[in-house]
Amino acid sequence: MKEIMKKLIPVCMVFVFTVNAYAAFGGAAALKKGVGARALGMGGAFTSISNDTSAIYWNPAGLGQVQDYSVTVMGSAGARDEWPGQKDVIPSHNFFAVSAPASKFTDSLRGSVFAVGLINSSMDNVTKSDDDGNEYASFSAPQNAIYFSWGMPVWESNTNLYIGASFKYIMETMEGIDGGSASGYDIDAGVLYNVFETLNFGLFIGKGAVMSWDGGTDTAALTAKFGISNTFSLTEKLSILGSADIIQRQSEPVLANVGLEFACLNIYDAGDFGLSGLYLRGGAESIALENRYGIRDEINKNITYAVGFGIDMTVFGKYLQIDYAMGMGNSLDQQSKISINFYF
Repeated sequence: MKEIMKKLIPVCMVFVFTVNAYAAFGGAAALKKGVGARALGMGGAFTSISNDTSAIYWNPAGLGQVQDYSVTVMGSAGARDEWPGQKDVIPSHNFFAVSAPASKFTDSLRGSVFAVGLINSSMDNVTKSDDDGNEYASFSAPQNAIYFSWGMPVWESNTNLYIGASFKYIMETMEGIDGGSASGYDIDAGVLYNVFETLNFGLFIGKGAVMSWDGGTDTAALTAKFGISNTFSLTEKLSILGSADIIQRQSEPVLANVGLEFACLNIYDAGDFGLSGLYLRGGAESIALENRYGIRDEINKNITYAVGFGIDMTVFGKYLQIDYAMGMGNSLDQQSKISINFYF
């Protein structure tokens, strides 16, 4: 295992740079990057919201809220020159998912919603080094995670309770490096609770990916997230959604994500065509709240700030969401993300 990791040092460094500095490196580290431009535009503070198909990542309990067929696609790409020591590397991070509510074809599964998804995160043109640090050639380093997810309402009334779970199969490949491939799995579970129609609480627990390499096993940290969000009405058409997540991973300080979404709703309706909403978003991701392990200041030097916007519309009576997000502040995560959600 030590010999393999020696050869993988350049790749490990690149993947560490794709998440916040000083975060614990473990199996499938690229999966920390998140999915869905709406959630990412709110700094990843999405555990208690999770009301689209990206819930398979953020909180699978939220799938119980998606009682239509849905398709979600997200794409992102980073600049060639943003990775220290790897000037020609080309990073990309993409997501695709579909969900289907059981209520469309049976009444026996209590509103269950099933979903499958794929995350593809890749680094191309990574420079290869020998044991003496001499650079030569280049290679690609893709990571893929396939999600099988489920969520359902336990009850829906004056309050609403949802539960859900995700199983993911993960594959990593360091092309051209002996022993540089691995596969593994991870399991997530979540709960989402709604009160007064506007106030939401979310709980997410991720076991941590277990990856099997030729020379041993790599296990990511157990992750627990608690989220709270509330929608505040300003006028009949204007509202603000505020959201915060508290995150605890093993061997890391307690972190927080925070986000805001300003909405202008019900703008235009012409039957088959309409403009349902315009949104402006902002947030901050991975703010260290304590100085455990003595690294709070270093973490907070690398906070990722995000801004974004979104458009919701109806097209021939079907619902379409288009969202955009941009990371700022942390120079190692300045990527544009675009998502399209279609419900039918």
